This record gives sequence, structure tokens and C-alpha cells, in this order.
Amino acid sequence: MLSTAQLAVFAPAALAVAASPGANNLLAFRNGLLRGPRPAVVALVGRFTAFALMLGVVITGLGALLHASQTAFEVLRVTGAMVMVGLGLWVVWSARTARASDEVGVWRGSESPSPASWGLVAQEFVTAAANPKALLLFTAFLPPFVASGPGAAPAAVQLVALGALYMLCEACAALGWVAAGRMVARRRPTRRTLRRLDQASGGALVLFGGGLALADLSRR
Repeated sequence: MLSTAQLAVFAPAALAVAASPGANNLLAFRNGLLRGPRPAVVALVGRFTAFALMLGVVITGLGALLHASQTAFEVLRVTGAMVMVGLGLWVVWSARTARASDEVGVWRGSESPSPASWGLVAQEFVTAAANPKALLLFTAFLPPFVASGPGAAPAAVQLVALGALYMLCEACAALGWVAAGRMVARRRPTRRTLRRLDQASGGALVLFGGGLALADLSRR
């Protein structure tokens, strides 16, 4: 289905893209830190559901429409940026409204009520679906690796295989971010430190969203 040459070039590139800091990886780190590995891993279902839908969009040709329509893409970009900024502001506000008693002492685990698993799944899904860079990943990053010529598999089949391989790389990278969050949690940070980490995470999400709103992601 995929040649050895395709795999040799695509796999390292996919791992590099998947492991890079981004909104979803930041959420994976935060969930691993605040909720523990199991809820953080369950939350990844949301991310990969969004990715699977995006891959389906690309295979059915709708991705090409977004790629060609600047107006449609700009609407998607601005909407996604607003969602991401809103999520970041919510995280920052949640950290700021923590009880004053949380300013002291050592954090010993997920002591505060955590959202239901579906809530974490929804956060991952919305963050992935709202980010047009993720759609560009499937519309611009995958197609150059599709082989043509005699004996090559149909393009749609290759896109499915490349998309599945990318999502495998994404899963490995996401688990690494979850593990990093868990490692920080094991150091038993103070509650004040935890609050500041949460505020930093929210601030980073705001910056990601703001950068997305200001960036020129046109495909001219």
C-alpha cells in the first residue's frame, strides 16, 4: 500500500509535526498533570475523532474546496481562533478563581472536582476541530507523499494509510505529553505552582488562538 521509500520519508516528518508544541498537546500535558494519565488518555478520543473526520473531508474532496476558497478558509480560521482564545480564557479564569486556601500546601493529586470524561473528550475534540492548521495538515501535508505511476495504489487508499500512520505518530506524541504532565505531578508541586502552571497553559492557548487569528494562512 505504501512503499518503503514513502514510509522512510513520511514517518520522521510525521513524528516531528506530531510532537511539536500545540494546543492539543498542551491540553494533553495539562490533563496528565491535573487529572492523571487515564482521564488524559481517554480525552484523546476527542482529538482523533476530529482528525478522522478531517481525513474523511479530505478524501471526499471537501478539503480541496476549502483549499481553493479563501473566504471559506478565513471564516474557519477566525472561528477556530475565537474558540481557542475562549478556551484559554476559561482556563485562566478557572485558575484565578481558585480558593485562597489553595495558595498554600502541596498538591497531592486531583483533589478538586474534575470534569466528566466526556468533558475532557469534548475539549480535545473542539480544540482539534477548531484549528484550521489541523485541516491544512491533511490537505497540504499528506498529499505530497501520495505516489503516482504504474502499480501505485489509488490516491484515496494512500491518503487513508498516510492519515492512519500520522494519527499513530500523533498518538505516540500525545502519550509523551501526557507522561510529561504526570512526571510534573509526581514532583508534588505546591498548589500555588499548580495554579501558575494552569494560568500559563491558559495563556498559551490564548496566544495560540491569537496567533492563529493574526497569521496569514492563505495558500496563495
